[in-house]
Amino acid sequence: MNAERLEISLKRCFPRGLTGLIFDCDGVLINSFEANRSYYNRLLQEFGHPPMTEEQAAYTQMSTAYQALEHIFPPEEMPELLYVAEHKILYSEYALPRLKLEEGVVSCLRSLHAMGIRLGIHTNRSSGMWDVLDRFSLRDLFDPVMTVERVRPKPDPDGVIQTLALWGAEGACVGFIGDSPTDMAAACGGGTVRIAYRRSDLNADVHFDSYAVFQDAVQNLSVLKTNSEPR
Repeated sequence: MNAERLEISLKRCFPRGLTGLIFDCDGVLINSFEANRSYYNRLLQEFGHPPMTEEQAAYTQMSTAYQALEHIFPPEEMPELLYVAEHKILYSEYALPRLKLEEGVVSCLRSLHAMGIRLGIHTNRSSGMWDVLDRFSLRDLFDPVMTVERVRPKPDPDGVIQTLALWGAEGACVGFIGDSPTDMAAACGGGTVRIAYRRSDLNADVHFDSYAVFQDAVQNLSVLKTNSEPR
């Protein structure tokens, strides 16, 4: 979709204006699929298991870390596995350096921020989300950052609802950008506009494949400010 058509779609979904955007992390802000696959496969190797199946790899992308481990390991191995993951094969050392930003996302984020659009994150990651933001110098752009240590994991809309409350915003004036059914479910449950990134198969209100195109399309949208101003 080109910028003109995307702009029309966005104006249709935000007739009163846009207050803010909530982002998923994996597959939306960062390209983490291969880094995550490599990390979980390394854990499987440590316990003498074969690599993940495609179904398992897809599941780990949208689950919490604990849910991912429960999904790919037998329950009797969980106690030792958690010790290994916390003390021997660390995500921060093994996978974090392999993460990559989605193309064009930084320019788009800084443009949105400069326009006065609120930016938040709702992710099924835990406190390691801050390591990701620091790695790419993005911490200053997002407030709030909803992790599973703060809210219930998606598809529960808890993080969306709390973000709207903190912003003093209506769901109809906020978009949730995600790439999975759990993201769309959280967006729907929180009453926000569902925006799918690089997933034309998802049931969403808006679809886009390029941050450069999205950045251009948003330029002519009206920005609806709230009483709760960004930091």
